[in-house]
Amino acid sequence: MERPLQHILRSFAAAAAFAICASTLPAAANADMPSGETVDGIKCDKAEGVAFHIHQHLSLIDHGKPVTIPADIGRPVLTQCFYWLHTHTPDGLIHVESPTVRTFTLGQFFAVWGQPLSTKRAGPLRAAPGTTLHVFVGGEPYTGDPRKIELAQHTDIVIESGPPFSKPAPFTDWGVL
Repeated sequence: MERPLQHILRSFAAAAAFAICASTLPAAANADMPSGETVDGIKCDKAEGVAFHIHQHLSLIDHGKPVTIPADIGRPVLTQCFYWLHTHTPDGLIHVESPTVRTFTLGQFFAVWGQPLSTKRAGPLRAAPGTTLHVFVGGEPYTGDPRKIELAQHTDIVIESGPPFSKPAPFTDWGVL
């Protein structure tokens, strides 16, 4: 049987190791990312859904510079589940993998990410005072509520803070997605 002091030291070492690992996780894991609870109608299941599987692309541009969309949004480290909206890689590809066919929105993706989304904020982007972010869907300007943008197959979404502002080049690297 383990002596009380050894048990305390072992527990302390485990807690310290966890704290060090958690502090080195990517920014998305340290954000206000949900940890497995249902968020905005999106569940976190033990496996990816197979009834509905589509992809979109999201680009964030801050004063002309691309902002990385983190890998593993919607894949909580400790819970080990998959939200129906998630990323695998840091390339802006959003995966919708749901057990049911239904409509999903960009607002739901940002909720799973734990980041704000409005005409003035999109994750780390902030509009200059008195202005709004520039949003493009499929290469065309979008002036509505960005939370309501539908995540359809191969939807290409760009959100910019600036200046400078420029019309984005279309995303075309869909590969076999």
